[in-house]
Amino acid sequence: MSNAPSTIDSPLTDDLSDNRFADALELGQSALDVLATPFQFVGFWSAVVLPLFYVPVMAGWLGGRIPGFERVSLVVLLAVHAVALVAGHGHRAD
Repeated sequence: MSNAPSTIDSPLTDDLSDNRFADALELGQSALDVLATPFQFVGFWSAVVLPLFYVPVMAGWLGGRIPGFERVSLVVLLAVHAVALVAGHGHRAD
């Protein structure tokens, strides 16, 4: 056992640790961007297409065929459309 300073506490090691941490964050961010792109694409185009389904749901609701079913389907359609709007908000924003 010697009293020599440890190489673990050297400034070079601290710089490497900071660089590795920054590299790991950058890699994580790029992986998140790659995974988010398909969700944004689907969210955007779902938000574009979903309003086409309002007309049949409203027609069925006003026609009084199955009142409970149309109400539930309208609420579900509105909720899915809201989620699609939020998910697709950043699609091709550049």
